[in-house]
Amino acid sequence: MSNKPEGKNPLSLILLRVVSGILIGGGAILPGVSGGVLAVVFGIYRPMMELLSHPFKAFSKYWKLFLPVGIGVVLGFVGFAKVVGTLFQRYETQMLWLFIGLILGTIPMLLKNARQEGKTRRQDVLSLIIAFAVLVAFLLVINRAGRLSIALTPVWAFISGIVWGFSLVVPGLSSSSILIFMGLYESIMTAAGVLDLAVVLPLVLGIAVVALLFARLVDRLFNKHYGIASHAVIGLVLASTFGIIPPVKDALSLFGGLGLAVLGFIIAVVLDRWQNQVKPKD
Repeated sequence: MSNKPEGKNPLSLILLRVVSGILIGGGAILPGVSGGVLAVVFGIYRPMMELLSHPFKAFSKYWKLFLPVGIGVVLGFVGFAKVVGTLFQRYETQMLWLFIGLILGTIPMLLKNARQEGKTRRQDVLSLIIAFAVLVAFLLVINRAGRLSIALTPVWAFISGIVWGFSLVVPGLSSSSILIFMGLYESIMTAAGVLDLAVVLPLVLGIAVVALLFARLVDRLFNKHYGIASHAVIGLVLASTFGIIPPVKDALSLFGGLGLAVLGFIIAVVLDRWQNQVKPKD
């Protein structure tokens, strides 16, 4: 933690939060990547759950966090939606390796935060293992299932929003992977890229419904069982990373991928140090 007083680096802090929001918004639509995981990675997850559970109280407490992050999320979501098709057609493997490194680079920080209220207990470790196993099993079922083909209507846009909402509330659950399985992902990306309100509005409504219904439960779990909930989230984060490892064709692709993962790891460490340097003292 930095001992610098509040307001010492306000522009750096705002920039950091906008960048974090861009990565969260962009990550939410990248295949195999969970926006909820990136919210955990950048320290947005708990405040976000508090905002959805107790909006007025949380906003007055975290408004300096929510405004720049919210701007970044919008920029990331819309910006990535416009280029995601081309980006993943050309560089899907490279982007996944980079995100793997980014996520793994934050695990030490997540473990440290999970132990803030005491030592790691046996039930905390058990919750991590169970969460990891459950999500890995779910991802295996999705991967083995065949791909569907559903026409994108306002009703299916709303259902897709429900799926996306769960990926925010449950870190590690990749909404994009499920939407690809449903055959709706490319259509949603196209509609979001041009801000087609017939799709965007029911999509946002579906996200809001799930978030509002389940955020209070998640917030209560953290307040009453912080260690168990925090370690379960880490298990979900690790499982989601396991689920996006791309296939390795040869030694060159393996070492190239590992190199990108190392780069992502370094970026995560730098962002964490940057955050510690510029964030206000509690």
